[in-house]
Amino acid sequence: SIFFGGGTPSLMAPETVAAVIAHARALWPETPKEGLEITLEANPTSVEAAKFEAFRDAGVTRVSIGIQALDNTALNFLGREHSAGEALGALNIARKNFTRVNADMIYARPDQTVAHWKTELKQLLDQGLDHLSLYQLTIERGTPFFGLHRKGAFELPDDDDAAKLYDATGDMLEAYGLK
Repeated sequence: SIFFGGGTPSLMAPETVAAVIAHARALWPETPKEGLEITLEANPTSVEAAKFEAFRDAGVTRVSIGIQALDNTALNFLGREHSAGEALGALNIARKNFTRVNADMIYARPDQTVAHWKTELKQLLDQGLDHLSLYQLTIERGTPFFGLHRKGAFELPDDDDAAKLYDATGDMLEAYGLK
């Protein structure tokens, strides 16, 4: 596999992506073309149909979209520049261009309830995605969130509530046939 990730690789020119893929194939010529997964990470705000087509034509076979939430208040809290509507629109564009689409989501956010999380997951799972990357929000030293959390600007769910969100996630994924 080849993975273009970290930062926003979707801001690269598709020609650059094509050149990297071609160079990798030159270094490992025995790698079969069929079955080689080439993933590109993208944010919903950087999604443009024409560019996704060009990434597909460059050899990208899978896109992973950093949605993080389908709730505008949560997106604002997380510092994301897109709306829930833009995120769903980005998924639609991606699904038109790629057979494999992933969405990243964050749970255990401040004031998040199990019912609300299930609503977000249902919206996402109803898109027919075959893969989700789900992360529990953690606060890392040295980040803006760390300073805000330390000052009491927000509280994360306690361990019991975070576990309920985790369990609800597993139940929803199982109901949709995902592990």
